[in-house]
Amino acid sequence: MCTFGFYNVTMPKPVKLFFRISAILAGLLILFTLGFVVYLSVTEFTPDLKSKVIISGNGKSIERDCREFNLFSWNIGYAGLGREMDFFYDGGKKTRPTKAQCLGYFNGIKKVIGANDTIDFILLQEADRYSKRAWFQDEYVGLANVLSGYYHGFSLNYDCRYVPTPLSDPMGQVKGGLATFSSFRPDDATVQYFESDFPWPTRLAMLKRCYMLFRYKLGDGKDLVIINLHNSAYDSTGLLRERELSILDSVFKSEYGLGNYVIAGGDWNSNPRGFYVGSFQQGDLSMAIEPPIPDTFAPGWTFVFDSRCPSNRFTDIPYQQGVTRTTIIDFFVVSPNVEIKNIATQYAGFEYSDHEPVILSIKLK
Repeated sequence: MCTFGFYNVTMPKPVKLFFRISAILAGLLILFTLGFVVYLSVTEFTPDLKSKVIISGNGKSIERDCREFNLFSWNIGYAGLGREMDFFYDGGKKTRPTKAQCLGYFNGIKKVIGANDTIDFILLQEADRYSKRAWFQDEYVGLANVLSGYYHGFSLNYDCRYVPTPLSDPMGQVKGGLATFSSFRPDDATVQYFESDFPWPTRLAMLKRCYMLFRYKLGDGKDLVIINLHNSAYDSTGLLRERELSILDSVFKSEYGLGNYVIAGGDWNSNPRGFYVGSFQQGDLSMAIEPPIPDTFAPGWTFVFDSRCPSNRFTDIPYQQGVTRTTIIDFFVVSPNVEIKNIATQYAGFEYSDHEPVILSIKLK
């Protein structure tokens, strides 16, 4: 019996039962949510800030007097973001492609990479090893089989037991990262994590951004340093990108101060210095990414990109040339002692990924 003022009101039994069941369900939901957050916290991917990369495969030793090299960089989008896909993080509706689409995208990715198997260094981002979004393929092993004449290493940057978004079709388990393939055996290979995470608990289901560094001893007593990176996206404040660029800038200065040759490439999730919004030659709609890279980052270094073609598309809708927004966020930054011979984006209408491959040819001064 409930009392309101001077009146006694008897609550009907069905109403009492409804409120009781609702309270029980609400309590169970709270307990489940708390338990799930605890589970993600306990299983959170917390790598050492710096560690050695395990090198496998085979190739050749670098010639100490070799001065010319070429590089290939591509974010393969875990074979899940081909031309027909949109993605919920960017305002689309889908979480992953069908299995047939995913297998088709990955076969196309392997075909493209296999056709470029004479390139010295192949830098890949978003290669999944056991993820629901990629239908649990081990893409790193699949690519290593294609590039059988290469040394290779892999570094995790996304390892979550269960990504709960979107609620209608959760991403589930995700495990992926950076893969570097080299026709030369590196003298040293390390991975460095940026420690630029989102706040808790958001970080539990997000990437742990990092870069992979391969080092080669040259005959002049200097090193060739190749960096494969994938910097932060979905960073509305710009603070994560600022932190990552600061760390990279410190590495650049240190290596170049020793006289070494430095080439950093990958998915920067920022436009290169010198990028201007305009029309791409294929008719794609050009857009800028904010905030821009500050002038204080790598002053005097060269930002190398193909201004004729977009390297990335927005995934709010499936790709439509001239309608889908596109930009350039895949490029290289090289030290002043490196001469640029050629840069080209392999444009294919975003058939297999939301990114296009970029190929760079250089000569050491």
